[in-house]
Amino acid sequence: MTHKDQDTHVLDFPGATALKDAGRTEPPDPAVLATARSLVRGAIAADTEHAVPATDTAAATVVVAPRFGRRRLVVCAVAVAAVAAGVAVLPVVGVGSDPAASASAADLFNAMADRAASGSQRNAPYWKTTVKSWVEGDRAHTDDTYLSRNKLVIKTQNGRTVTKPAPPGGVTWSVGDRRVSWDNLDKLPTRPDALRRVLSAGAEGPAAAEQTVRQSGQLLTDAPASPRLRAALFRVLADTPGAKVRERVKDGAGRIGTEISWKWSKNFAHSPHNPKWIVRPSDGQILECISVRADDADHITDRATFLYAGPADEVR
Repeated sequence: MTHKDQDTHVLDFPGATALKDAGRTEPPDPAVLATARSLVRGAIAADTEHAVPATDTAAATVVVAPRFGRRRLVVCAVAVAAVAAGVAVLPVVGVGSDPAASASAADLFNAMADRAASGSQRNAPYWKTTVKSWVEGDRAHTDDTYLSRNKLVIKTQNGRTVTKPAPPGGVTWSVGDRRVSWDNLDKLPTRPDALRRVLSAGAEGPAAAEQTVRQSGQLLTDAPASPRLRAALFRVLADTPGAKVRERVKDGAGRIGTEISWKWSKNFAHSPHNPKWIVRPSDGQILECISVRADDADHITDRATFLYAGPADEVR
């Protein structure tokens, strides 16, 4: 094996042993193998495209998110390349009799969990999101939202400031069949199996998977979730049925990420729409959340592009 071939012979990812034990397969078509090699190299090159503006700091600086190691990136890329080359990558075990996310989706979520777990937590009075929102039939607009334990402040694109007090009991998020307050987020379990039970409480079958995905997305974007909780949420998603991955997709701000989509064909518990996320695997950030019609995956009904999501010390 020469140095030119080394990036196509990595078999160090979940399921690799089972893949090797499954037996020999005929060599793939050379053109398909070339496509697989291109996917691996493209994934490595894409890892450099993630400079993030730090919008809540006093100085106008640019924070470059640290990259996770090349080994982890190549592991994710190999799972995709194996599919392109016609190799049977075995899925991980799902909930009950349902298969979990595809092997490439599971690897992607687990890599994001590793990245999230290595992050640091900064306590601040506000959780700020800067979101470019678009709803079918309306114009896009970008607003800053500051959420605290006892109020919500929205600074709109047209210069208005709207302040809303929190309801009695403070700000809460849906978790399973109950509401969890800001201070109780840290009390949620961070073992994936225990967290899954909490998130899916009150739902069964496809409805449980849908509820788990939707509530995880809310906690990952709109809540001051700790690095441990974020990592646990990604690990829950890695073992949730139905996720499909598409590489190198642009979000509403022109940033390149990985698209993750779900489709539930029946038993819609919350909405007749399916979600799509665009994520940045290098730092575990959700760049965009999209809703599409359940009967038409190309029909986008609304889009939320997250230009910033993180702690803030003050409203400004």
